[in-house]
Amino acid sequence: MRFRSLKRWNIKPELDGLLFFAQRMDELLWDFTLDTHKPMALNAPYLCKEAISLLEDIEAELIEPANLKPVLDELVWSVQHDPVAKSLLDLPIEHYVLTSEGVKLAEQKLRLDVLGQTLQPFRYLHRAFDQIAAQVKAVEKKKLDSSIRTMVTTLINMGVSKQSLHKRSNDFFFGAEGEQIDKPEQIDSFLKSIYPYSHEFTVYFVVSKLIETVKDSLTAFRISLLEELPDELKSIAAKNKFAKGEDESYAEVGPFTGLDVVSAQEKAANRLDNLSDLFTLFYHQRKINWRPQAIVKQCCSDGPVFVTLTKGAMEKPFDLPPEKASKELNRLLRNSATRGTSFDRFNRVADLHGICVSTDIIENQLVTLWTSLETLIPSHTGVSKITNVLEAMIPFLMVSYIKRLVQRFNHDLITWRRWRVKRILNKVPDIDSPNTLHRTLAMLAVSTNDEIRSELYAELKDFHLLRFRAFQLSEILSSTEKLTNALASHEKKLRWQIRRIYRTRNLIVHSGKRPSYIHSLIENGHDYLDQIIFDVIKLSCGEYRTSTLEQAFELSKIRHKKFMDQLASVTTFDAQNCAFLCEEFDTLTDYVNESWGETQEGAPNSPALRLVTSQPHGSAPQAASPAAIDKTPN
Repeated sequence: MRFRSLKRWNIKPELDGLLFFAQRMDELLWDFTLDTHKPMALNAPYLCKEAISLLEDIEAELIEPANLKPVLDELVWSVQHDPVAKSLLDLPIEHYVLTSEGVKLAEQKLRLDVLGQTLQPFRYLHRAFDQIAAQVKAVEKKKLDSSIRTMVTTLINMGVSKQSLHKRSNDFFFGAEGEQIDKPEQIDSFLKSIYPYSHEFTVYFVVSKLIETVKDSLTAFRISLLEELPDELKSIAAKNKFAKGEDESYAEVGPFTGLDVVSAQEKAANRLDNLSDLFTLFYHQRKINWRPQAIVKQCCSDGPVFVTLTKGAMEKPFDLPPEKASKELNRLLRNSATRGTSFDRFNRVADLHGICVSTDIIENQLVTLWTSLETLIPSHTGVSKITNVLEAMIPFLMVSYIKRLVQRFNHDLITWRRWRVKRILNKVPDIDSPNTLHRTLAMLAVSTNDEIRSELYAELKDFHLLRFRAFQLSEILSSTEKLTNALASHEKKLRWQIRRIYRTRNLIVHSGKRPSYIHSLIENGHDYLDQIIFDVIKLSCGEYRTSTLEQAFELSKIRHKKFMDQLASVTTFDAQNCAFLCEEFDTLTDYVNESWGETQEGAPNSPALRLVTSQPHGSAPQAASPAAIDKTPN
């Protein structure tokens, strides 16, 4: 979350809803937003489409009927929590979704077909626009938060690119040029500007000359080769150094229909991908490749646009700086206790993760992501594959959920106004640690800190989204009952999403289909895999010193039970008993070079731990030398 310039804004109370809308749009569409605050992969209209498609696969005996229940459960839940969808229904959702035993598949499908027509995406989008416009003008932030998110999900599933939406939103609200923003009614102009109209596009690439060997097959892909670019493109090509070399050719892809220049470029690149992959079946030594830049011509545009291929979904997590990444890698290599087949499996997962990051074919990314999870997770007999994966992943992802929310909020606060925020956080009582995360948690969770929270709210002023997030987190943390309900809701959504990743993997493998929401699944799946990998590393390198993956996954279940038991034992949060919510169980502690008392902040600090040093595979731990023990501070 970033605070953007408001130079074009005439700030006044009636614009609060519009400013919140603009800030929430920026957060939703930013590549590095926490998954909890990103658009949903699917909302009610597209969950209905998914359920209908699943029923058709069941009728064709391509999938087991047991896969239908979680999809229908999610559809019902989604409609019940979606004011836009509920306002479109003529009867309660239970009339459309039949879950009773003995109901014929044909009857289930007919009701879902009717629901699909009722929630038809364009009808849904019109109603969403109506509600958003009214909520902006009435400054109803809580309702807006939900409506904006489901609107963006609808647009993305219609085929509008996130990158295009992000650019339009930021140009309209935060760009250096444009009209002054001084009335809430300007939301109507913005919504009209992002309405998904279909256009005709032609895309131009610089492609390796190898493509000329298959020129007789290009018409099937709507690709043609050019000696020179059309005159209307030469100016923008020269400006961006878009000129072919001796071993390159110009390729024109199209015309075809699309919703924006970015999604059009992706469509065109997919055609080149298909051609290249088919050619590789017959010629393995080289591939047809092309530059990531392209010139896109739109039917009704004033002129062509120069576009760089969008980032792949695997390239959007937060990364450590190179120096920090190198340091943590060295700690891992020195301290990892993983041995034997677990070590081999972990290395294989690292290989698969690398393949995911390096490939730009998103179907391959998702299939390889799922393979990584199956390789990492210990298998058990007597349970289905998806059940085994779910039960192994959930403990890791649940224990870290609240900590990740508070960490991101803390990061956004510090990034916004470091010294002002630290001045406020230093007022949080009963905390000796300088750790700002613990202070932020206590400020949000402890009821006696309401005056400090009020001071923060006043300081945030025009950063409406960050103040809303503070209210939201404080509300969740205001009681153990609310927190338990929030965790239960998150677990339910996690289970649905992991099942969807598995179903999509099977869809790609068995039918070759690619759903519209695959980018969201890859981003979420990558995030889940990274969380689990780094927790496994911490368990192996930290105080537990787990030597097998089986030990690490069993410990995660124990840690999850401990977390839930601690939560159940608390009646009211205070500065001490809330700390476990953001506890760092293990760190990548360097047991070779950090003796007792010299560990990093938050690392285990036990006399017994300094006696363990990293050993070659198969060696028993040895006691540290007397010289090393003598270095321990008194």
